[in-house]
Amino acid sequence: MVKAEDNFALGSAGAVRNSLRIQRITFRGPFYTPGKKHVVFLVESYLLLESELVELFVEKKLNRDGIQALAKRIETTKSRSHPRPR
Repeated sequence: MVKAEDNFALGSAGAVRNSLRIQRITFRGPFYTPGKKHVVFLVESYLLLESELVELFVEKKLNRDGIQALAKRIETTKSRSHPRPR
């Protein structure tokens, strides 16, 4: 039996893809990480989790600006947690 949360996520994932198509935002996917632990999409030049895209969609921020802001936050967080060696 499918949980209501899972059903919402599946519906939202389809809505995300439709929204990207309507806005003519280039994307490829879905792709699955080994063991199908994560679903990822290549959106413009950013590799994003499906859950991140659904979150942007729910927040009504699924557009180029929202995607770029998310990618910037991810990059900032990544650089803080993995400082470059000197």
